[in-house]
Amino acid sequence: MVNKILQAIDAHDKIALFRHEYPDMDAIGSQLGFKTIIETQYPKKDVRAFGGMSEAASHFVNDMDHAQDDWFDGALAIILDTSNAARVDDQRYQLASASIRIDHHVPVEHFCDIEYIDEKATATCELLALGLDALHISIPKSAAQMLYSGLIADSIRFTIGTVRPETMKAAGYLIGQGVDVIQCEEDNFATNYSDYAYETKVREKATREGNAFVAIMEPEDYAPLTFSQAKEKVYVLSGIREITCWGLFTRMEDGIHYAASLRSKRKDVRQIATAFHGGGHVCAAGIKNLTREQVDEIVKQLKQLSLE
Repeated sequence: MVNKILQAIDAHDKIALFRHEYPDMDAIGSQLGFKTIIETQYPKKDVRAFGGMSEAASHFVNDMDHAQDDWFDGALAIILDTSNAARVDDQRYQLASASIRIDHHVPVEHFCDIEYIDEKATATCELLALGLDALHISIPKSAAQMLYSGLIADSIRFTIGTVRPETMKAAGYLIGQGVDVIQCEEDNFATNYSDYAYETKVREKATREGNAFVAIMEPEDYAPLTFSQAKEKVYVLSGIREITCWGLFTRMEDGIHYAASLRSKRKDVRQIATAFHGGGHVCAAGIKNLTREQVDEIVKQLKQLSLE
């Protein structure tokens, strides 16, 4: 599979990299890290990364790339860390002449010409690092920094159930490429006062439902943070011995619907997410466009799951 991906990259002069909307650090790290690597290996190729600007991306770039629609003619689209077509941030990937998907989510649909999916991997950044290591490719420190940031973000510092020997092998390869682990920790887990204040508010509003811990947050709660920033704070509800699963429900920008971030130590929260047209991993799943009634129903299901 790695050879097929390399052959496709070799065959195209224009490479367009995409990832999912509302990107987390694994999405950004894999997208921008892979872009940097391709640019280094193929300096004559036109390599661009698309999608909306985000807080995660701001650690590495001032802006994402841009192009007119006709630029995509003859291009290769590489889609990273994205489980389904609707979640691709910038649907112009469909204008490309060929497409590749590299992902670690449970497969829900096939939408690219070449698909490299390993749902046992902790992060898409892990898959990239393992592939590069197998090829004995040296990469720029900046690219290693991006991939390592995505790896520790999705693995929550190597503390979740999907961490495997290959995860640590990927980390070892990236550290060997010159990663500044202290800076990665800062980029992923350090906070500022606005974040700290909001995290405190999440804890204040959280309620215990059985052995589940849930918080439902409104725009007035998370201002001046953006919705994208606020919805990432689900980790605030973790680390409590008695709690087996937790959920953060954040009112979306339309002022009507909610986005859910569901997490657990070991229990399958993905089954709840898929029932409401969401998805993700066994212990980490998400849902968008929920009504308040659906939020209340999910809270009930989380409570029941937590007591099983």
